Amino acid sequence: MNRTELGFRLRLIPFLDSVESLEDGMVRLRDRRWLVWHPDVMSALFRNDRDLRHPPSRTLSPLLGNRSVLWLDGAEHTAYRRTLTPALRGNRYQALIEEMVERSIAALPSGPTSLPEWTRKLALRIIGRIVFGVDDDELLAAFTRWLDRRLGSRVRTLAHRCLTPGSTRSDPHLDAMLLHRARTAEPPALAAFLPPGDLRDQVVSLLFAGHETTASATAWTLYWISRTPGLAERLDDDLLEATIRESLRLSPPATLAGNRMSADGMVITPSIYLAHRRAATYENPHVFDPARRPPPPGAFFPFGGGVRHCPGRDLALLEIRLIVTALLRHKHIKLSSPTCTPQLRGAAMAPPPSLAMVATCRR
Repeated sequence: MNRTELGFRLRLIPFLDSVESLEDGMVRLRDRRWLVWHPDVMSALFRNDRDLRHPPSRTLSPLLGNRSVLWLDGAEHTAYRRTLTPALRGNRYQALIEEMVERSIAALPSGPTSLPEWTRKLALRIIGRIVFGVDDDELLAAFTRWLDRRLGSRVRTLAHRCLTPGSTRSDPHLDAMLLHRARTAEPPALAAFLPPGDLRDQVVSLLFAGHETTASATAWTLYWISRTPGLAERLDDDLLEATIRESLRLSPPATLAGNRMSADGMVITPSIYLAHRRAATYENPHVFDPARRPPPPGAFFPFGGGVRHCPGRDLALLEIRLIVTALLRHKHIKLSSPTCTPQLRGAAMAPPPSLAMVATCRR
């Protein structure tokens, strides 16, 4: 492993910051593997996505399973997308989300609470209800503990990835709980429509992908609103949409957009983080500015692109809007720090757990 790839693996955010100024928008990590973020390259890559393979993540595939929809290709992938995309349309779940958000806000303590942990718990409960059709806090708490042991810090992530590589990191007891809940929930929910042979991998993938990035994006949006004077008081629907979009640009919940492999074995990894901070694309790219003009094609893809774009995109955006709107309607929000250093959970980027929120009732 050369120094470039070592920096990419061990210190991802500092490495990305160190190559941000490269005008050609690409860097070779090792022989036949490239990190790319130039908008023209991204547009071409996503246009031709169906002709490429999508190798599994060395970090996530031992957790989510080799049969996860995230790694499938061809007809299998298309079939799963046809099932999942309509089932994850946000408008189907608006009343459910609103009810769960109101309950979560009402239960907020009077003192400080970790903003990232609050949004993560809420987003997991929402996707848990969608997947299983019922609330099961015991099951979701076990899922959270299992995930945190592997991705809860950069050290844990690296240990999980590098120690005994290639082996699975599943928990037989947790898997049995997940499968039992998926098979017995009444009325039938999303899990009931997944093929039984892949049920474990797809359920774990939906729970993970359906809450981790949504929770991070929600926390980042609240962070940017909190540190922008007067913004909370001016948030009509249009400004909220622009605020969420700018938060997704400057603090994307996923730093990378998976891997692509060409027929001759070339591996290409798109960098969302770098594409969103490219100075040739965005004026003053490190400044939070909801009034920015729309970017050119290939320059903004917080939910990935091509045939691998997130099927839950609309659901995630709806959740962010509903959580932010309800929280600011009921509470005055004050954060413990005007700045924070991002924490990586795999390739996902969230505010650190130490970012505390104090929520006081509006009068």
